[in-house]
Amino acid sequence: MTTDDCFFAAFPLDPADHLRGDDAWLYDHIIHPDSRFLLYAQGRPLMDISDGLQPAFKSVEDMTTLTGGDWAHTDWVFLGLSGDVATFAVALKDKIDLAAQEKFIDLRSVALQVSKGGFSDMPSLLGRGKMLLEWNGRRHFCSCCGHKTRANRGGYVRKCVNEACGAEHFPRTDPVVIMMVTAGDKCLLGRGKGWPEGNFSTLAGFMEPGETIEEATRREVFEEAGIKVGKVTYLKSQPWPFPSSLMIGVQAEALTTEITLDTDELVEAMWMEKAELRVLFAGGGDPSFRIPPKIAIARHLLEEWLQHG
Repeated sequence: MTTDDCFFAAFPLDPADHLRGDDAWLYDHIIHPDSRFLLYAQGRPLMDISDGLQPAFKSVEDMTTLTGGDWAHTDWVFLGLSGDVATFAVALKDKIDLAAQEKFIDLRSVALQVSKGGFSDMPSLLGRGKMLLEWNGRRHFCSCCGHKTRANRGGYVRKCVNEACGAEHFPRTDPVVIMMVTAGDKCLLGRGKGWPEGNFSTLAGFMEPGETIEEATRREVFEEAGIKVGKVTYLKSQPWPFPSSLMIGVQAEALTTEITLDTDELVEAMWMEKAELRVLFAGGGDPSFRIPPKIAIARHLLEEWLQHG
């Protein structure tokens, strides 16, 4: 973990990929008394709210009570190891009785609350569990032949049970370019449709098949704001579990500055001077410009530009 990590990055466990294909090891550890389990209901992790926010890890004894030991009909994922202790994420189908200090909380809300205390790798752990469980939940049937699938490799692969098909399916990650577009000491900011007044961010968009990061950046900026872009420089990336994206942060040098707005995508777009942005950041923002939250990579891109751009 480094000081410039984005939220949902810096995964705190050893993923132990070399153990995912060892079914005997996995099933030994899914019933091991030292193993711990993260529970999810409709993508929301179970949290312990007794002292701030912490994951409400469950024991194998708890899980036996909740699942009846029927792991074959329960979506679960092996997340990794902390020392010799295995951590699993489990999707619940039915409502359960919760302790007074336990609550299922939306992951975005968890990350926003945790970010008030500075960087934490907890959202990365919770985010990976959410992404993998939601993908497994959407892939119970083979998209090639329609037969059922079963989870393999600790939940990182699903294989069609139809021997005539046998197709393997892998988790989907959608790449998104998010661009710090600059022209000298000005940066390009936009407000998307449906966003509250004052909520500006750097531009972003999904990559298309066959595109490079540079090509996607140039296409998206021109489509949304009519600005032509030249040099594109990679800065950093961020997993974004809503539902399952990889945000690819870049800086892009504008070749033109006249904005032609795509009103299907943006309500507003503007150039902002670095000096004005620095004042807004120093003052915590105002109703005309709300600083992006700490959990967003846009916040990192803006801060990087203010400090070093």
